Amino acid sequence: MIAALASADAVTWISILVKTLAYTATLVAAGSVMVMIWLRELTEDARGALRRIAVIGALAAAVLSVLRLPVRASFLMGGSIDGAFDPMMLGIVVDSPLGTSVAVRLIGLALILTILLPVRGARWIALAGALMTCTSFALRGHALGDPRLLLGALVTVHLAGLAFWLGAFAPLSRATRRESPAKAGALAYEFGTKAFWVVAALVAAGAVTLVLLVSATLEALSAPYGQAFLIKLALFVGVLGLAALNKVRLTPDLQAAVPGAAQRLRRSIAVESALVLAILATTAALTTVTSPPSEQTKSASPKPTSVQSAAHVTGKFQWRS
Repeated sequence: MIAALASADAVTWISILVKTLAYTATLVAAGSVMVMIWLRELTEDARGALRRIAVIGALAAAVLSVLRLPVRASFLMGGSIDGAFDPMMLGIVVDSPLGTSVAVRLIGLALILTILLPVRGARWIALAGALMTCTSFALRGHALGDPRLLLGALVTVHLAGLAFWLGAFAPLSRATRRESPAKAGALAYEFGTKAFWVVAALVAAGAVTLVLLVSATLEALSAPYGQAFLIKLALFVGVLGLAALNKVRLTPDLQAAVPGAAQRLRRSIAVESALVLAILATTAALTTVTSPPSEQTKSASPKPTSVQSAAHVTGKFQWRS
């Protein structure tokens, strides 16, 4: 993967950047809704802040998701800016799995915006939208491989868990600044308890996905896709390590009002946030410049000389999602 990135052109890097930002905004919007509903220790002020974050995230995610369409069209035109305005290329992209994924995501993001409505049941409509946005990621990329239904379910579970995790960072950090140690500690404790099950789901979904897409062999793990997967795994292990530290050390210190505990927990949350963003950036790069070995072996083709030429050789554009 490193070699492919080293030879990537400007459009490839723009594609990776837009993907990373779209992933982040979408998951923050969805996760904020999940956290607002599932964490009972949140104060009303914190819930109001989460509503604002969810709305801003949903609007940003909508813009970025739509922006992916002309960027893909430009990509498929060999990196030419003309592709972004070419009706035929845009039509191809809109009719592709990416177009379907973006359409479903936009519907989900619109439902998230109902969190602002002062009507009974609005939060459940927003939750349905949050889950729909997570499902949209299962409508393109390696989730379209076999077994499709299982891979789609695994991707959805994986993204929903990551969204909940990412959505909790802002209220947790906010609580360490604005709430008493007792209130902030109670919120951190509740998140840590519920995050245990989220971690279990993330690990299980990730492990099964890895086996299905890569196969558990050293040869597969030495391939570009396997290497990228290992980078994501290493980053995730770092997140788990910090989460464990928060649960067994920093949260109890905060509950006991140990001096400096709030600052230490806030720093740990900031590092966790950076690691999760690195995971999303790695995922964006992985899905742009490489593909699972299981997909690569489905159709033998001449060795491409560049990322773009691979698309024109295979005719399937498998490397972009």
